[in-house]
Amino acid sequence: MTVHAVDYTHSETEFDEMRNLLVTSYLVSKKPFNWRLAMAENWNYASRYLEPTEYFTSRAHLWKDDRGELAGFLIRDNYFIYPQVQYKYRHLEAGMMDWAESNWGGDDAQVNTMVYDWDSERQKLLTQRGYEDQGAVEDVRIYDPGRPSPDVVLPPGYQIRSMAEYGDSNARIDLENCVWNATLDEAWFRGKSSAPSYSSDWDLVVISPEDKPVAACLVWLYPNNQAAEIDPLGTHPEYRNRGLGKALVLESFNRLNAIRIQYTYIASFTRDPIVSHLYSSLNPIETYQGYHWVKRTA
Repeated sequence: MTVHAVDYTHSETEFDEMRNLLVTSYLVSKKPFNWRLAMAENWNYASRYLEPTEYFTSRAHLWKDDRGELAGFLIRDNYFIYPQVQYKYRHLEAGMMDWAESNWGGDDAQVNTMVYDWDSERQKLLTQRGYEDQGAVEDVRIYDPGRPSPDVVLPPGYQIRSMAEYGDSNARIDLENCVWNATLDEAWFRGKSSAPSYSSDWDLVVISPEDKPVAACLVWLYPNNQAAEIDPLGTHPEYRNRGLGKALVLESFNRLNAIRIQYTYIASFTRDPIVSHLYSSLNPIETYQGYHWVKRTA
């Protein structure tokens, strides 16, 4: 069957097809391969009221078969280019990288991508194309929420609530800005909370004795494969080292187990030893690493 490259127009239908491809690929294997749901929904919805259409159309490109079925797509953030394919269309990856190198080479005359440690097929392809391995940049840990885990422990006077219960979106935005040193606003929150997999019931916050949110984690649910992802998790700088982040993850596991979610993904930067120690201590059932590969085109 012939597959054609198609421009991305940023329609709701197109993104629904992209999102469905990602979700169904995790029905084939739970290993990280394509983007996880949280990555895609953040990319599309968190910026929907902040960026023009051209921002999105310049960052995705589609491949469709003769029936109009989405076989794969390229997507990029500010640094990496990510091929996303159905498993049965892995033979398209070489042509997709041809297109990426020709169209998204960048002003720095290099192409950056990421591949997971288990994926020897893509590693071989990149090596043949002149890419070089620059080392691990991402850790992806998979947890079984049903496994026995420590009790949720908070300092006296602190409690965990959902945003459905707490309700103060401005305080939630302020927390996000403090955690990540960002300048997010109401338009960002309105966009992100419009994502299909966002639920205020799963946007969890730790409330301090002063009744303000001081830590938060967002749980995204995969609707069709009994899986979830926690992204992001963060604590206000003035409230760190009190076990708030650990308490949020454990509470998330408890709630996910109650609705029979089988797997939970948490991704983090490899070079963050504090975060790595926390996530490793929570007994993941599998751990994978994403490696940065680069091709210098000049």
